[in-house]
Amino acid sequence: MQTESATLELALVFHRRIAAIVAAVQEGIWTVGRQELIGYDSDFGFGQKRGVQSLVLKTTHRSAYVRLDWNTLVGTSPDDQQRIDDSIRGAILALC
Repeated sequence: MQTESATLELALVFHRRIAAIVAAVQEGIWTVGRQELIGYDSDFGFGQKRGVQSLVLKTTHRSAYVRLDWNTLVGTSPDDQQRIDDSIRGAILALC
């Protein structure tokens, strides 16, 4: 999905991916013993023109930033998935 056109399908893909990141980080910190509910905030814009998309994840005393390019978040390549997985691991480490 390398398109700039604003479609409902693209917006839904984006939000599903963000939700999956939040869920994976929540599961990851819970699994390693940090049993807190994470909070999150975002700075999202539609399309690549906004460039890097930022997701801030917080526990009581720590925070982590997940920053990924739009195309990575909506992309389907193995490289895109690897970047997302690396960001999830980094967030889990920062929050624990």
